Amino acid sequence: MKKLVLDMPHMFADHHVLKIREILTSMEGVEDVFASSAWRQIMISYDSAKAKPKAIEKALADAGYTTAEGTPVLVEADSLKRDPKWGELGVRATKTDPADL
Repeated sequence: MKKLVLDMPHMFADHHVLKIREILTSMEGVEDVFASSAWRQIMISYDSAKAKPKAIEKALADAGYTTAEGTPVLVEADSLKRDPKWGELGVRATKTDPADL
């Protein structure tokens, strides 16, 4: 199992996280996806025999989510892949306002 970490500057709300997870989990070979709109990063676990990083990036780009380098990571995810700084990052929306869709 390999891991791929992508910076996603346009993933700034929870509805983006849901869409990106939907795209990636539907791909053959992608085993697990951890996406954080707070960090604007995705951590993907995949089977290298079935999925390739370029194909993963292309699927995201085709859906309008381009990758970038240099987005800062505030903290690393713990073993449970939860955001250990959830309470320190300020107000976050947990439900998308229908007007934003």
